[in-house]
Amino acid sequence: MKGKSKMQRVCLWYWPPVRIGMALIMLLALFCAGGMNTAAAAPAKQSGKAVTEPAPAGKAVEKPGEKPAEKPDEKAVKAPIVDPQADRLLREMGDYLKSAQQFSFQAGITFDDVLPSGQKIQFGATQDVAVRRPGSAYVEYRGDVGSRRFWYNGETITLYDPGHNFYATEKVPPKLDEAMNHLMKEFGFSPPLADLLYSDPYQVLRGKVQFGIYVGLSEVDGMRCHHLAFVEKYIDWQIWIEDGKELVPLKVLITYKTLPSAPQFTAVLSDWDFTTRLPDALFEAAVPAGAQKIQFLGLAKNMEKKK
Repeated sequence: MKGKSKMQRVCLWYWPPVRIGMALIMLLALFCAGGMNTAAAAPAKQSGKAVTEPAPAGKAVEKPGEKPAEKPDEKAVKAPIVDPQADRLLREMGDYLKSAQQFSFQAGITFDDVLPSGQKIQFGATQDVAVRRPGSAYVEYRGDVGSRRFWYNGETITLYDPGHNFYATEKVPPKLDEAMNHLMKEFGFSPPLADLLYSDPYQVLRGKVQFGIYVGLSEVDGMRCHHLAFVEKYIDWQIWIEDGKELVPLKVLITYKTLPSAPQFTAVLSDWDFTTRLPDALFEAAVPAGAQKIQFLGLAKNMEKKK
């Protein structure tokens, strides 16, 4: 997952382990992975003479006049360890979505909210997603903690909150990838399951992975699937990919392992459709008359500064 991101950006829109008040959007953006860097200390000098100290265990003493030992290739040190079968299946799924000019699906979502006492409360939601490349997307989210509608028409993103009857718009780049990157970079915001909307989902999902395995075959809603599991710095995530003609994801589970009580987010994806024509009107904002316009992206940015 890019920038602050996997579904490392994390679905800021609706996942609420940290509540920010009565906002139109926002939850947390995760998915940043890094590695450890090691540096050798230079030998101390005194009165123009090198002072040799006992070397740490496993390290050789550098003698005067000798060239410092070459450091190991940092890329090799950080190289992720991913089972070839897991990597191949994830790539094939990404290529399948990448090849589609348009698609739609529905997601049944559950997620944990952690109370100050440490108790977990689970909430649920249903989400409809439609994408038409290169520059159109629609997301409608209906859940226990609120509803949202999101439109992108290649020029503008509009977000509408039916519960409070207010909306906001933002001018963004003309391609979906660029628009998503703009929102994440400038405002720390992305719509739910945004990584699947990118033109190359494999690159987005695979980017921060440190470790990955092929778990085996299992079923999701009666469909046989390949079960894969991956580790990143701040999250662990699993994905179930259909073992059939359509190499689509049928389930995603994310564990936020660095947060108190390790809350989880789960989405079961169904009703994948790659053939039904998506009309232009679907991607044009349909905000009802009387809705109040606000600057939600500016508000979101200010709220991020206050956290």
